[in-house]
Amino acid sequence: MNDNLCCNTFNFLVLNRLYETGFSDCQILCLGVSGGADSICLLTAIANALDEKKVKQPIYVFTVDHKIRSKEESGGDCDFVKNYCDSLNQKLHYVKIICEVCELKKGQVLHEAEIRNRGIEEAARYLRYKVFENKILLLLNSSENKKAFIALAHNENDQVETLIMRFLSGSDSGARGGIQVKRTVLLENDKEINYVRPLLKVSRKEIEEYLTQQNILWRTDATNSNNDYLRNKIRNSIIPVLDKNVPGWKTGVLSGSEKANFENSFLEKSIEGIEWQTENGCLFMNQKDFECLDFVQKERLVYRAINQICDVNRMPFSFVKAVCNGEYNICKNGVEITAEQGLLKVKKSKKKATIYGFFDIIEKDGLYDFDFGSLIVKSCKSGLAELEFVTKDGQNYYLNKVPVPFSFRSRQLSDWVYTKSKSKKSVSDVLSDFKIDADHKNLIPVIEDLSENGKKNIIAVWGNIFGYKNWIV
Repeated sequence: MNDNLCCNTFNFLVLNRLYETGFSDCQILCLGVSGGADSICLLTAIANALDEKKVKQPIYVFTVDHKIRSKEESGGDCDFVKNYCDSLNQKLHYVKIICEVCELKKGQVLHEAEIRNRGIEEAARYLRYKVFENKILLLLNSSENKKAFIALAHNENDQVETLIMRFLSGSDSGARGGIQVKRTVLLENDKEINYVRPLLKVSRKEIEEYLTQQNILWRTDATNSNNDYLRNKIRNSIIPVLDKNVPGWKTGVLSGSEKANFENSFLEKSIEGIEWQTENGCLFMNQKDFECLDFVQKERLVYRAINQICDVNRMPFSFVKAVCNGEYNICKNGVEITAEQGLLKVKKSKKKATIYGFFDIIEKDGLYDFDFGSLIVKSCKSGLAELEFVTKDGQNYYLNKVPVPFSFRSRQLSDWVYTKSKSKKSVSDVLSDFKIDADHKNLIPVIEDLSENGKKNIIAVWGNIFGYKNWIV
């Protein structure tokens, strides 16, 4: 068969999968494109199919530089996407591709991973989706459209890997259906963002064949071979063993996912109208109504409440099982469930000290505002900077000879500093030595040198802002 005919058929297959999610021509259409084969395939197929239909459709492409790989790799990926969009625009007659490179701050993903305690991959995904939502919200606010669609390039291989990951991590029943073709985020004023995945039933092999037939290049992420990540272990180590020793296993896994989705749909219908009420950040429902439910209905409601309260991705099943079996006054991973005056309540547990989570990369002079004051940065002739911090009550504090760029942030549990003897000491021990009050430990700024010669060392723990000592390296 003619290669062009095959590619054209594939283009309309992908476009029809997009239409099946509820998208219609001339609605806001965005794509998340990394430069890998999957996302380049998605962009190529949709753009060409819409152009073949003579639809005057803008496609907004967002490519995110997470700054967690070398500049040549992550910056190179973004440049590749931008150049590919430019080359596509030269061939298209009706479709216009508008590409935007979105850069996170250096160290932002690592800091988010420390705060969320879920790993670098999850933190990168969380921040990437925040970028998508912010960009799409701007498009919605400047348009009469109430719906926006962002197509992501998850494929059948991603689905299989995800299902294995969720099985190994003991995910709840709602997650065992795998990656969903569509997920809707409701916004104010009846607006919504729809995350859709038109390639979810297309294999990685089919994607690469499609691109190869057209001599289209793609980028390969070097971290895909790093088996420190669970997904890569599954892809590179577990799946090859299953392919060799268990014929048909993939079909079984995907069929199990389909069955789980049917079961989830039935379960959701069975608890329609049973909702958690909200008051002062606490969720509650009648305890007797909860106890009349079947175990799996209770399980679904408990997981739903936990995710709504704390966005906890991995709550141990033992905790949820205990609640479903009537053990109410328990607490785990920042979630507290109690029974009071006939009501079952779910709320965040109170802690004396929580990670405050402030963070900024300072690369130039200026004024930087934080919840507890403002940082003023002034460069010196020597190439170093003078820092002035003004607290909310008007007190001024100074640090001199700080190399730029640097990060101004809250502590992380893994932070350490050099001592006078050139040994290492944890920042937590430094703060304990200073006898810093527990409520202040996560507010004390640390200054991390991000200059070329700095090796990302912490050069100051700025304690006197809160009336304590400074640790200056």
